[in-house]
Amino acid sequence: MRFFTDSLGRQTIALKPNAPILGWALLGAASFLALEERNRERLRLASSVSLAVWAVLEVVSGRSGFRRSAGALTLSWLSRKV
Repeated sequence: MRFFTDSLGRQTIALKPNAPILGWALLGAASFLALEERNRERLRLASSVSLAVWAVLEVVSGRSGFRRSAGALTLSWLSRKV
């Protein structure tokens, strides 16, 4: 179970959302509501950038192996998406 816990033994699968994850969610939702295609694409790009920032932060300083792996998998998925 060490893969899912931090150095103090606390589970780290579900944590409070941080700014990049909130940005990803809000910008993604806004992209669905945008009326013009140009704005929709810009919002999608900004959403993807926010998700990439979150993923890099998890890879670099994730609290557990699970969080670091989630960041790495997300970066891999985003690179294939682009």
